[in-house]
Amino acid sequence: MKTKALAATLGFLLAAAGTAFAQDDINATRRNALIRAIEKAAPAVVSVNVVVEGRVAMMSGDFWDLFAPPRPIYRKVNTVGSGFIFDPQGYVITNYHVVEDAAKVASVTLPDGREIPVDVIGADKRSDLAVLKARATGLPHIPFGNSNDLLIGEWVIAIGNPFGSLMSDNQPTVSVGVVSAKHRRVNPRVGEGERLYQDLVQTDAAINPGNSGGPLVNAMGQVIGVNTMIFSQSGGSVGLGFAIPINRVARVAREIIDHGRRRDPWAGFKVEDIQTLRADYRGQALLQELGARAESGCLVVNILRNSPAYQASLRPGDVILNLNGQKVTGATDIDFALWDLFVGDTVNLEIDRQGRRMTIEFTIQELSR
Repeated sequence: MKTKALAATLGFLLAAAGTAFAQDDINATRRNALIRAIEKAAPAVVSVNVVVEGRVAMMSGDFWDLFAPPRPIYRKVNTVGSGFIFDPQGYVITNYHVVEDAAKVASVTLPDGREIPVDVIGADKRSDLAVLKARATGLPHIPFGNSNDLLIGEWVIAIGNPFGSLMSDNQPTVSVGVVSAKHRRVNPRVGEGERLYQDLVQTDAAINPGNSGGPLVNAMGQVIGVNTMIFSQSGGSVGLGFAIPINRVARVAREIIDHGRRRDPWAGFKVEDIQTLRADYRGQALLQELGARAESGCLVVNILRNSPAYQASLRPGDVILNLNGQKVTGATDIDFALWDLFVGDTVNLEIDRQGRRMTIEFTIQELSR
């Protein structure tokens, strides 16, 4: 009997130890790479506090001046977007559309509750990016990753403040998904042609109103994109979110910090789609007049004599086939590729000149104001 009791006791102890070890294993797996990445990045995600003046009513003229036109009455409305601190000096990235209608960008609020005044350093509408600077030092910040080596299907984390004005606390919201696609091109009608939403990172991590400007983070806690837009019929997330890749963001941010604005890149020529021209009798006449023979690409229809492209021997009638190694299928390809370059960058064009292939190279200059 004693032997049986001892065996039962040992069995119970071994079972309890096994349960404890299993619980420890579960606890260990809870702190996975995504948890660590969130803990690393979340402290530097901020709410961007914007004051917008909104018209709320029309007040009629004074009693003694019955014919005076009615005057609008305005009130200031506080709204919230997202952003993140990306360096120790307190520079903050957010979307241009978060601040574009602001009467004032008042401050940013950190997850620990600190509200810090900010200055607007500059913004770029076409890139949909803005840079602020917090008036404080020693702030947490998130390092940049490399958006050029993203893998389809790798885990990513969207962090921001959706519906932030409705929340009574400062902690950011986290959603997890994967990289759904890279180099995603959005129709130029989105953004009304004033913002070039091209070469975007697509994710199914939930992005909602208020997430704009917040970081898209990889499993190492590095920013690989700025959450910018969604496709949705309801206005809420349906798993079609888009982020501006961080490699482009970093260059735009550095340009704004160094120059106070994004300098306009200038090449000095205009193009039209070959296929569009071939579908119209007037376009066909133009192609015949200029001797263009290429079946695809973009026809140079206008070029300034003092432009860098003209000085490099580009001429009206040339058909651009490739720009910096990327195939050109339409005028929007040229628009985006040139706007994605910076003053001092090199442009390499492969062209067709009346059936003869040539290569032309020139340097982007700043558009004179």
